Amino acid sequence: MQATALGRSTGVESHPTLSRSTRPSEVGRGRTAPGPERSTRCTTGRLQWTSVGSERESLSSRGRPSAGSSLPGLRRTITHTGYCVPSRHEAGLKTALACPVFDIRRPMGEWGQVTLFRTEDLDALGRVIRDICLAEGLVAVPYVRRKRETWDRMQYGTGATSDRWALALGAGLGGWSVVKTAPLELLAEPGASGENRLGLIARRLGCEALHVSLYDVTAMVIAQAVPTGEVALSGYSMDGASFHGVEIEEHRLEPRIEGPGIPPSVQEALGHFLSDGFDELIEKLAGQHWVDVSLKLIDGDEIPSARVFSFMRPALEKRPPLRVKLAVEEHPLGTRYVLDEGVWLTSVSIDAATSALGAAFVEKVARWLEVPVALEPGVPRSLFCVRAPPSEYTQRAGVETELVSLGDDGGGEFLLHTWLGLGSAEIEECSPHQRSHLVTRLTHALVGARTNDPAAYRDFERVFNEPTTHAVGAFAGERLITAWWRLGRSAVAMEGHDVFELPGLCTAIASTPRQLALALVTPGHVSGHSQGYGQKDRSVIVVIDVDTGEAREALRSDGHLTFGFTQLAFAGDLLGVSAERDGVPTIVMLEGESRTELPGDFSEWARSAMQPPLGADSPHSSHEPQRPLCDAAGLEPVAFSASGARCLARIDARRLFVGMRARPGE
Repeated sequence: MQATALGRSTGVESHPTLSRSTRPSEVGRGRTAPGPERSTRCTTGRLQWTSVGSERESLSSRGRPSAGSSLPGLRRTITHTGYCVPSRHEAGLKTALACPVFDIRRPMGEWGQVTLFRTEDLDALGRVIRDICLAEGLVAVPYVRRKRETWDRMQYGTGATSDRWALALGAGLGGWSVVKTAPLELLAEPGASGENRLGLIARRLGCEALHVSLYDVTAMVIAQAVPTGEVALSGYSMDGASFHGVEIEEHRLEPRIEGPGIPPSVQEALGHFLSDGFDELIEKLAGQHWVDVSLKLIDGDEIPSARVFSFMRPALEKRPPLRVKLAVEEHPLGTRYVLDEGVWLTSVSIDAATSALGAAFVEKVARWLEVPVALEPGVPRSLFCVRAPPSEYTQRAGVETELVSLGDDGGGEFLLHTWLGLGSAEIEECSPHQRSHLVTRLTHALVGARTNDPAAYRDFERVFNEPTTHAVGAFAGERLITAWWRLGRSAVAMEGHDVFELPGLCTAIASTPRQLALALVTPGHVSGHSQGYGQKDRSVIVVIDVDTGEAREALRSDGHLTFGFTQLAFAGDLLGVSAERDGVPTIVMLEGESRTELPGDFSEWARSAMQPPLGADSPHSSHEPQRPLCDAAGLEPVAFSASGARCLARIDARRLFVGMRARPGE
């Protein structure tokens, strides 16, 4: 059984001049870009908006993690006949998700960060911060106005990936001093030495320190340092139980603020809603005038109430541009550039056709930048990117110049100069300081990595090459079946048949050896390459004979029965459909021409109606030691063929790969 999520979300896109209550502008390691180039999925109430380039999935506004999220506790579903395998962290996040910190009535898109030190000695605080910045190789520079990039390193990067740092510090309330930074979580990150900067400053000043990051209302990380420098983390970020590479212990997944100098009202408000706790913290220890200071730091605006520090990495000589081949492809969901015959660049992602082609490209870039690299190709993992004109560049006749910003893990960036009529392009580095990081991010996106241990399934290959925003897959016996979104329609590929199209977006799939069921919803809104749908949008269930390819409509929504967000599962030849009748959760059961309904929870029905398939609970022989299922890092098993000979896996909600079971001894 493969189930679609109720609203996979990366946050609501917002303009950078909106107020904090609706703007993702101060998110640490930002997840949503201003402007139309960043594509997202978001859920407000019961509407899912899906635009062409959504790369990130996180918490939904319905108060639980969405499918594809990296949050611990997410139930991972392996499609065979519906056997579910929980993630190893599931129990650990139950307490955190059970806390009353989510509310569907609250607006999505509320982000914020603040760093506080329990001292009133601003001179000493400023000296320590300055010493740390200089020790990390930066130099003090004048604080001036600047033009921000569409995906600016000071806003969406980290201290390691941004060549410019800016900090504002001033008096807070209750004996605390406030520091706002750009990059936004600068002082809560590990520094160049590996020591957390928050703990380092706290130790040098002999005071308590606190950093709080609120992400889109749905997640929060709290870092607290004691005067001896030890730092404790609690909560969870948009990357799950991890914060700048540091794992958060399972028993601390519930955000908490504790210790001397913290008013009890802050923790009390935090117990109601995350955003309430953040607002109360600002109100009691900082003051509302600090809320938007990080945005001003990015732009170089005047901040009368604060002392401002500005630092940059020293200038280094750039390498000459690198020439690459260029081809242009047109697809239902937009244009795709192909670099060196195997690297795919769309308006929102960078990917590779195969890990071998990706490795050849990365090795070429590494030689150009003189960065040593050792590759162990797995499968390309892709990265979301933003392509936009750079804020400052010299226009050349016949040449289109774009700044390509890779957004993951602090990101990386390069300039792409294209001569569309000549079939060639040039890559220009943006910062010599970021060479290693750029190669690392390209390796992640285009090459991936092998797991260290022998795996049960190996040699994974991409299932289809067309760019899409969502794909589902299953096995009908031994036959692989996949479906992926186009604009208002879905492509369906069944082994043994030609690819064909069906109207609507395929949101769920289930199968038996003889038949296939697809849920298809008509998007309620289409704008350009963006499309969105809701629970009440027109939906159908189509059942297809796997041998003949004959399709029939088995169920259609109406004014009372709705299933825009649905799940499907077969129990023998009986098909179960998750639906709502007049807003009440309902299970629709279809078998041949008969149809019955009963109110209830679909997941409970599926668990009771279905048995784990033979061998699906353990792809290993009883004589084999436990080992990873997939030989490539990042792959998540989705389905097994009936014999267990093949495994369908995914990198994310849009990229599917199929691998073969390893032979004994491999």
